[in-house]
Amino acid sequence: MIPRPIDHLVLPVDSLKAARARYEALGFQVREDREHPFGTANCCIFFQNQTYLEPLAIADREKAEAATVDGNIFVRRQDAYRFRHGEGFAMLALTSTDADADQAAFAGEGYAAGAVFAFERKASLPDGSETTIGARLASAIDHRAPDAMIFTCQHLDSDDLHDPAYFDHPNGALGVTGVYMAETNPADFQYYLEATTGQRAIRASSLGIEADTPNGIVAILTPDGINALFGLSDSVAPRGPRLCALTIAVKSLVALEKRLNDQGIDHRAQAGRLVVDPAPGQGVLIAFEEAAK
Repeated sequence: MIPRPIDHLVLPVDSLKAARARYEALGFQVREDREHPFGTANCCIFFQNQTYLEPLAIADREKAEAATVDGNIFVRRQDAYRFRHGEGFAMLALTSTDADADQAAFAGEGYAAGAVFAFERKASLPDGSETTIGARLASAIDHRAPDAMIFTCQHLDSDDLHDPAYFDHPNGALGVTGVYMAETNPADFQYYLEATTGQRAIRASSLGIEADTPNGIVAILTPDGINALFGLSDSVAPRGPRLCALTIAVKSLVALEKRLNDQGIDHRAQAGRLVVDPAPGQGVLIAFEEAAK
């Protein structure tokens, strides 16, 4: 298998307006609001390491409910997550070059969640014009894990999506470097982590398991492991991995801390990072780390 990079993080929020205000206060450049044809909408944050954040809200409840009835796995899973938890971190997308091949591989491992799902939506270009971008998704589900789904995303218009004009963030952010899930016994989900990340060389320790991707770490850790890294003590669901934290590299922690202080955003130092706990519009813990020189 070929290791799959981190692509984007699906972050359910109650309001894109509140999400935009929160992420801009944190120092991110946030793209325009855009609707999907199945009732959800996003305002994405893109990074130079080809990762991005996707705050996701409901724009049209009737369309979203119809998509759920029709079996749209993306809408169904984010809706189920909202019902249980409200705002948070519902899904992890990994980059795909061939969604059909990924779906076949997931089926062979027993994790496939139906056929490849394809869609298109409008997007703005830096010059103000509009274009159409599309994606094909292959989803992998471990039914023991209702609070974490991993899927692969094959972008059909990657150059339009990842335009360098959108990488300039006032907080110096360079990209997502790690995704963390909490689970009482991480080893129970090693095969799922292997199958989705395409990485067979999984590292194991007393705190959990980790897979290296080409641009970051995907880890399933015990509650003690999550608490040690991020100071998040209530990080575990009854059973089954729950996506609960992410790391983002920045150019300078000193500059970032000044911005957080200026904006009145609570934060703390933990394990060499600056940690910002979830807040309205930002339902997930974000730990900022300084990029290697």
